Amino acid sequence: MSQTMDTAFRRIGSEARQGTFGAPDTWGPSRTYKASRAYDKLIGLTILALVAGIAGWAVVPSGIAFLALIVAFVTVLVSWFRMRWAKVLAPIYAVCEGVGLGAISGLYASQYSGIIPLAIIFTAGVFLATLGLYRTGLVRVTPRFASMAMIGAGGLIAVGILSLFIALPIFNAASPLWAIFGVLCLFIAVTNLFVDFDYVQRAEAMRMPAEAEWASAFAMMTALVLVYLSILRILAMFAGGGGRRR
Repeated sequence: MSQTMDTAFRRIGSEARQGTFGAPDTWGPSRTYKASRAYDKLIGLTILALVAGIAGWAVVPSGIAFLALIVAFVTVLVSWFRMRWAKVLAPIYAVCEGVGLGAISGLYASQYSGIIPLAIIFTAGVFLATLGLYRTGLVRVTPRFASMAMIGAGGLIAVGILSLFIALPIFNAASPLWAIFGVLCLFIAVTNLFVDFDYVQRAEAMRMPAEAEWASAFAMMTALVLVYLSILRILAMFAGGGGRRR
């Protein structure tokens, strides 16, 4: 597999998109990549996050939930350079992010009645719609498309790091930038999903090692989390503008 082809698949959080996934022999003896198994792993990670999310909502103290979010963020940063560790990093991310999302969802639910089920439904809808658009060929992932998705994800990573030290207005629900940032995040998440689906298809065609399935599942999981958080922001905006509150 050529480095040039790898470069077209680059994405924040995946070594494969940085041209560092080696040829199959660098992974040692293994089965070849199957798209179906990559999606199965994504389903497993999602279930793990949902179970952790219930705990984060119901019993985990807010301080621990915040710490879990930091750990999840660190795993994403680590995966940027060591996606060969995805088999370990992905479950850690799913649990920690799930706990954090559970706490965040609880805060939204306390302010906006019925927002969480809607956000989950819309998240699933966005994922399926994006997958459908890709598989029908209505959206094609070009090297430039992949590069723009990577730049957008990198920008969000930078904003996330900056927000740890500076109070940014985009994280203030009273600011109009709150909703604008939510729409931008959703757009970036969707573009990254398209890149993920393209990588899954091409990885199978190139007979990459099976270990790369974890990298794909991890990448899709991070995009799904971003979709969910973005939709929460957007729904909260509409609910705050005349929607039903508790």
